[in-house]
Amino acid sequence: MNLVYILVLVFLTLSSCLNSIRWGRVAQREHYIPGYVTKFYFRWVRLVPFNNLYFFLAIILALLSLWSPYPPLLLSLLTLVTPIGLDFKHRTSKVNITERLKRLNIIYCIFVVLISIVSLSMDLGYFLALVVNLFSFYIYDQALRFTKNYEKNTSEKFIVDAEQKIKNFEGPIIAITGSYSKTTTKNILAQILSQKNKTFATPESFNNRLGIAKAINENLKNNDEISIIEMGTYGFGEIREMCSWVRPHISVITGIAPVHLERMKTLENILDAKSEIVDLTGSVVINGDDSLLLNQARLWTAQKMVIDCSTTSERAAVFVDYKNNVHSVYIGGEFIGNVEGPKILQLSISLSVGVMVALELDVKSYLDNLGELEKTDHRQTILQGSMGQTIIDNSFNSNPISCISSLETLEDLSTEGKKYLITPGMVELGSEQFSYNYEFAHFASEIIDEALIVGFTNKGPLMLAFEENNIPVKYFKNRDLAVSYLNSVVNENDIVLFENDLPDHHP
Repeated sequence: MNLVYILVLVFLTLSSCLNSIRWGRVAQREHYIPGYVTKFYFRWVRLVPFNNLYFFLAIILALLSLWSPYPPLLLSLLTLVTPIGLDFKHRTSKVNITERLKRLNIIYCIFVVLISIVSLSMDLGYFLALVVNLFSFYIYDQALRFTKNYEKNTSEKFIVDAEQKIKNFEGPIIAITGSYSKTTTKNILAQILSQKNKTFATPESFNNRLGIAKAINENLKNNDEISIIEMGTYGFGEIREMCSWVRPHISVITGIAPVHLERMKTLENILDAKSEIVDLTGSVVINGDDSLLLNQARLWTAQKMVIDCSTTSERAAVFVDYKNNVHSVYIGGEFIGNVEGPKILQLSISLSVGVMVALELDVKSYLDNLGELEKTDHRQTILQGSMGQTIIDNSFNSNPISCISSLETLEDLSTEGKKYLITPGMVELGSEQFSYNYEFAHFASEIIDEALIVGFTNKGPLMLAFEENNIPVKYFKNRDLAVSYLNSVVNENDIVLFENDLPDHHP
């Protein structure tokens, strides 16, 4: 093999290794699930203009490489800059360079280098290195698969430590799951209970296996009296595995909605996965306004105490009515007390009272001296902008339920100015994503004066619905550009709703 072929092989190998920076960011933000780097690569190719042409050009260069050693040099450069938009430098949150990510990148680079060595030793020239460079995203997914079991076994020590620590905990343990309002319900329950009890709650959205273990190991204190643990899931068995060592006494399911449909496929699958939280508990607190949960609860009533909590039905075990920033709490039809707080907290207050009933606490004594409850950040938080405008910040993890709620909040705010919506739409809705985003934009058209669409992901359905309803709509590649435009036109009497914000690995 001549020197030119060796240099080409080296360039292709280096190009593939450098791409680990981009693929690692996608992998980390998709919770290291094998297959998702490839899925997002082709999402960028499909949705962003000209990326499909660049991919076709890469295929052509790869074919030409069979006859000449110079097209691969162009290919090694092309694969570093495509797909256009998925850059090396992060635009939103920084990548956390964890030990796991370091190990993953090392394994990936070892794969790349070994394949190049095999290509060289088998007298195949740069052919195998060429294939790896063209499909480096797929090779990264194979590195994810290769390291998956190792990473799980490596983390087992933290799980064992957390299991031992919580086994020694003598107070009641409440586990909360659901498609929406998990974090808000956890925070509201903690605010109420903390008046009289030393309460431990998992921070922020630390709701997976390792996040929960980390929170328990670092923050659970010996004198804590009650534990509240939020649990999330992307598939079957995850919540069951967490419950096997957390051992909750009371489980809470906030509701079932088409969130993570891309992974879970159907609402029934989501219900089954969330219902795993019930298996080991004695009491179950559910959103009584959710028909799927009510039907499922019939299977639990023979063995467990089920408390249905409602924001619409006075016949529920716990009913919370809302009017003018006041939540009126009823238990078994009897008025218990009032709680001050915005409307978005109504369901969470109802579920929190349901937990207190399951704990046999004196609910009235907790409510009597309770101040106004605080919302969780980025969940319909109302702020004042630099131009004097009112901002509704609902930028965290939007879903069809929270989107409609945000629009209702926007509608309730009166103004002499204009009402703007900035949104990339909703994601992880599988085959229903187009229709849900179209319906969201259609409903928004009755309330807003102008729409600002961010990113390519849901541009089609959002743009279609706004144009059909004659709503002025503008498109921006990212949120920074949309905010820059907004600041040039917004007035102090205007209201702006920020609905969802996607990380930069989404088109």
